[in-house]
Amino acid sequence: MPKIGRNDPCPCGSGKKYKKCCIASGRNKPWSLNEVSSFTTGEIIIKLTELGINVSEKSLAEEIKNYYSASDLAKHWWKTNKVIAKGYDQDFPWMAAVVLWERLAPHAINSEKLDNMMQEGYRLCSEGKEEKCCRIWLEVWEHLKKRFTPEMKSINEAEKVFSGLQNLFNWCQDLEMELGNAGLKEPSFYEKRIEYCREFCELFPETDRLIIENMKRAEAESYFALGLIEQGEKAFQALVDEFPNSAWAYIGWGDMYWLFRDSKAPRDYNRAENIYRLALERNVVGKEDVQERLQMLKEERIKGKR
Repeated sequence: MPKIGRNDPCPCGSGKKYKKCCIASGRNKPWSLNEVSSFTTGEIIIKLTELGINVSEKSLAEEIKNYYSASDLAKHWWKTNKVIAKGYDQDFPWMAAVVLWERLAPHAINSEKLDNMMQEGYRLCSEGKEEKCCRIWLEVWEHLKKRFTPEMKSINEAEKVFSGLQNLFNWCQDLEMELGNAGLKEPSFYEKRIEYCREFCELFPETDRLIIENMKRAEAESYFALGLIEQGEKAFQALVDEFPNSAWAYIGWGDMYWLFRDSKAPRDYNRAENIYRLALERNVVGKEDVQERLQMLKEERIKGKR
C-alpha cells in the first residue's frame, strides 16, 4: 500500500485528512473477518476494550441470547458504550461480534450464518444440485420458524427477525420453486414441498394473495407428482374455490392431465379441456392464457392422431 501523508485524504473515505482520522487509531487498512478470526478470544476482547466496548466471555454469552444477528449485537455495543473507534477500527466491533458469536455460542444460529447457508444454496442451484440446495434451505427454514411469532401474519412482517443479503419474501418463494425442481429428480422432495407450502400458508395467511395461491398450487401439483390423484383433485378444487377468478388455478389443474411431465395422473385430454373451459365459463382474469392452453391442447391432440 502506498505511503499515506498526514495531510492526504484518509483512505477510509471519511473525507477527513488522514491525521484527523485513521492515523489516530493507528489503523491504515481495512479489517477482514479472516484477520479478526486469527486473534484469540482474549485478544479480541482486549481490542474491544481499547475501543471503549466493555465485554467479557460471560457477558457475551448472555447478550447473544437477546439478538438474532451479530450485527444487531454490535449496534447494541455502540449504543450502550462510549465507543472511540475511528476510521477502519469502526468495522472491528461487528466483525468481532461475528467471530465471538461463532466461538462462544455456536449452537445459537445467527442471521449471518443463515445468510451464508442461503448463499450456499443459490450456488448449488446454479450448479444443478437442487437436492443439496433444498436440504440446506430446509434447515434454514427450521431455524427461522423458531423466530416467528403468532403476531407475524405475513412474510413481510417476519422480515424483522432476519437480516442478510437475502430477504425472506423472495427466498421463501425460491425455496418452493427449488423443492419442485428437486422433486423432478428425487420424488421425496415433493413430500417436503407439500409440508413446506402448508406451513407457510398456516404461518403467514395474510401474505400477498398471489404467493398464497402459488404455494397452494404447488402443494396440489405435488400430490399429482406423488400419484396421490384424489388428494390432488381435492387440493385443486379447494384452490379454485378460494381463487375462482384466477386463470392459473385452473390451468395448473388441467395441466396435470397432459402437460405436467411429473404428474402420475393418466393422460386425459377431455378432463383437461373441461377444466380449462370451466375457467372461461367463470370469466376468470387472464382468459387469454386459458385460451392459449386450449390451443396447445388442440395441437397436441392432432399430433397424437398422426
